[in-house]
Parts: sequence; C-alpha cells; structure tokens
Amino acid sequence: MNKAALNVLRKLGTNNSLDQERQEQLTREVEEEQQKRKNKGADQDTDFEAVPDELLTESEKRHEKYRRQQAMAGRFTPAAERLPIMTAEERAAHNKDRPKWQQTSFEGPIEKLIEKYKDLAEVQRHLTLGQSMKYEFTTDGQVLDKEGNVIFDGEKIVPKSS
Repeated sequence: MNKAALNVLRKLGTNNSLDQERQEQLTREVEEEQQKRKNKGADQDTDFEAVPDELLTESEKRHEKYRRQQAMAGRFTPAAERLPIMTAEERAAHNKDRPKWQQTSFEGPIEKLIEKYKDLAEVQRHLTLGQSMKYEFTTDGQVLDKEGNVIFDGEKIVPKSS
C-alpha cells in the first residue's frame, strides 16, 4: 500500500502491522509480569492480589482484607508475649516519671490571666495550646507576642499601641 493509504488506516486504527505490534507488546508485558511473579515467590503474591481493586466486588474486597489481616497476624507473636510484664512497683515507678497531662480551657486573654494569677509560671500553666503558641515568655520576665511586641514588661501590662 502507498503511504497515504497507510496513514489513513493508521489514523482509523485498522492498520494490521500496528495491531500486531500492540499484540506483541502486550504479550511481552504479560511474560515480564509472570517472570517477576516467579522471582518473587509463591508466598508473596497470589493471583487474587493481582486483580485491581476496581474490578473486585465488595465481598471480594472484604475477603481480601481479612485474608491480609490473618497473614499479618501470623507474622508477629501476640502482643501479650511481646510486651513486658510489669509488677506494681515497676508500674508505679514507670508512671511516676511520665509527664502529667493537664487539661486547660480558655479562661480569657493573656492580660486577664496575668492580672488574675500574677505569677508567670502559673499563667503559663493556664494558657491554652493556641495561646502558648502565640506568646513567648522571656527569662527576664517579659511576655512577647508573635510580632515581638511586649505584652507584659515584668511589672505591668503594656497597652497596645495603634
């Protein structure tokens, strides 16, 4: 065939040589995938895992999930065997060294907290997480906001300048 006819057939998608090339490429890909599976071993991949999730039904997905869970459970010893058994004294000593979590709630702006508690250490304990991220307490007793403006100079609250 002449080039123009081949070009038209190629655009239409009915070129036999292109179809053969596609088929050969597909065959090569399938053979490569089979070779990879043989190299991986039988225990790592099954035919069921090779199917994409989009093609599985809901019951097949559920089955695959539980099959994977059982496979993972067989790889590890039970948690009771892995975790150390602690006596009451050991547990008390362990818990003694752990930091205590203190729940905070918003009590008001930092100016109100400084007026109420007077001590900066106590003010820091009563700050919420957001407030503690917003303010910086310096070693010389000052409180600074994010921009570096002084909120408390160690003796009195500094009014905001406009």
